[in-house]
Amino acid sequence: MTKIQIDLSEAEDKIVEIYKLIHNLNTKEEAIKQMIRFFKVRIIPENRRKSEEYYKRALKFTEGLK
Repeated sequence: MTKIQIDLSEAEDKIVEIYKLIHNLNTKEEAIKQMIRFFKVRIIPENRRKSEEYYKRALKFTEGLK
């Protein structure tokens, strides 16, 4: 499990609150958990040499998500 603390702007907070109400959820945490399913993520290490094994595994992982 990962815990993330984020600061939402007033507009972002309202969006999460509306999503929570529309989907009959109990907390904003539940709303955010459902909302993040709409995003795709591509992992690209910036501070690693491209020849390193970590970089190769990250690219292989993101290829499988396509």
